Amino acid sequence: MANNIQVKDGNAVLQTMKTTDNSGVHTPHHIPSIGGSPVDTGNPLPVSIQNTPTMSVSGAVEITNDAGNPLPVSFPTAQSVTISGTPNVSVTGSVEITNDSGSAIPVSSAQLPTLAVKPPNPGDNAVPVRAVGQETWVSSFAAVGASVLSSDFNAPIVGTGVGYSQAGGSLLITTGTTANAEFLARSVANWRQSLRMRASVVASQRIANQNLAILLADLVGEGLAYSIVNATTVDVTLTAHGFTSQNVGQFMLLGGITGAAGIPGRYAIASIPDANTIRFTVASWPASGSGTLTLFGWNFVRHLFTGTTATAMAVTTQRRGWADADTTATINTTASPGTIIQTDLTGRDAFFMDSLRASVTAPVFASRASRYENLPDEDVPLHLFLWSFNGSTAPASTTTWTIGFAAVERFANQSVFLQGVRAQGSANSLPVTVQGTATVTFTQPALVAGTAAIGDVGQQYRANATGAASGTHIVSAASTNATVVKAGAGRVLGWHLANTTASWKYVKLHNQATSPTAGSGVVRTIGIPPNGVADFNLEGGIAFSTGIGLTIVTGSADADATAVAAGDVVGDLFFA
Repeated sequence: MANNIQVKDGNAVLQTMKTTDNSGVHTPHHIPSIGGSPVDTGNPLPVSIQNTPTMSVSGAVEITNDAGNPLPVSFPTAQSVTISGTPNVSVTGSVEITNDSGSAIPVSSAQLPTLAVKPPNPGDNAVPVRAVGQETWVSSFAAVGASVLSSDFNAPIVGTGVGYSQAGGSLLITTGTTANAEFLARSVANWRQSLRMRASVVASQRIANQNLAILLADLVGEGLAYSIVNATTVDVTLTAHGFTSQNVGQFMLLGGITGAAGIPGRYAIASIPDANTIRFTVASWPASGSGTLTLFGWNFVRHLFTGTTATAMAVTTQRRGWADADTTATINTTASPGTIIQTDLTGRDAFFMDSLRASVTAPVFASRASRYENLPDEDVPLHLFLWSFNGSTAPASTTTWTIGFAAVERFANQSVFLQGVRAQGSANSLPVTVQGTATVTFTQPALVAGTAAIGDVGQQYRANATGAASGTHIVSAASTNATVVKAGAGRVLGWHLANTTASWKYVKLHNQATSPTAGSGVVRTIGIPPNGVADFNLEGGIAFSTGIGLTIVTGSADADATAVAAGDVVGDLFFA
């Protein structure tokens, strides 16, 4: 190719041009962007050379735009051209490439795409976007027979006294009564990113020293040789393991142990003796011995059925060797009919749930526990492990673990952000539309009378169930007529009282909840003229903080305690 190549005319983006030299070797030219925005549709523009000019690439190559301004070009190799600047190039009609002598090289092109470098209008063409469907993996253990395991899992590691079979669409694992005996199997498939795991679990019993774990965990290595250094130290051989002193203290799971009577469990890295050896700190192992084992669960999400309580499940997560303490979650029951466990791992959090293993009209998973830290990274491949292991002490009897199915669903966990949405609050709540019939249950708490204004609405009197005033009827006896009108806080709303004698009579009101004493503790006095009437009402009432009591006497003084005669005063007192 000669030293000067010129692109002329137009307004569409020129993505890739191909020219050939005399030997027929293509020389691609890339214009990667326009106006600073990357352009790459994966469809290079076809360009064909109609004749075969003599071209060579030996020095500088210049591409110019319509205005004649050069665009910087570099040739990393003899077969490539790179645009190092940000050209402003558009092509709408014919395309012409010239050689050094100015002779045109005819070019034919297909329709060039029109690419927008601004926010699209509603009518603009756009690349279609579709939601990625979930990927579902289910192992239902449909075969029948002893020592049969679904092909979804690798060949299990089975310890002394442990057995397994498939029957009735379930996997049955008998744990045996041998100390440290295991059943360990992992799924052939593995998953990354956001996951949902479900499994059906039934246990014939829950006794000490027998455990069942269902995990989503990474596989570090299996069939690895180990050598016991002493009762607290084990060396595991893993060629080019990649761990360093910075990993000391991190934990992994050691299981599938053959050879010596090693105790399966979660152990910390003690040191890194060399590039092919990982040393672990263990507990209660034999003082010597060797064999093979599986290293897994540097990262995991674990469900552990341990102990004697059928309604308990221990859960936790681990990331790069670090985990929180187990949370003992209360679940339905592992006794028949069993439980369906479910864990949602979204990348930002993990939720542990379960549902009774029985037919129900509405399937409901109850949330039992959660984790918001120490979660496996989304790029870590996680296998499903089924792990039955006895403790260091021989169990009293064997347990049958029944796993009806195991399933893993991988789904796209995509955050959605809405622009132009008003901030939500008490004055601007988020609207909710309910389709179909929604059942709402609400229990109205009792409204307790007192100083609180709850339920104080309308034209009614508080502390009265009907909203109406109460009244006490008065016909005086030949005494001071000491009366408890209300043995609690209330209000006097009014009265209508008549005096049947030729002298003044007085009704005295007392703020107390016990029988009043005439001449003591008077707070209000109602005077009734001779042969007259005292008539009064007040909508809000007169407050009595302790209680409402009354006496009837002949004298106006608060200390007067002279009794009236029978029938001297008649009428009614109204209160609430």
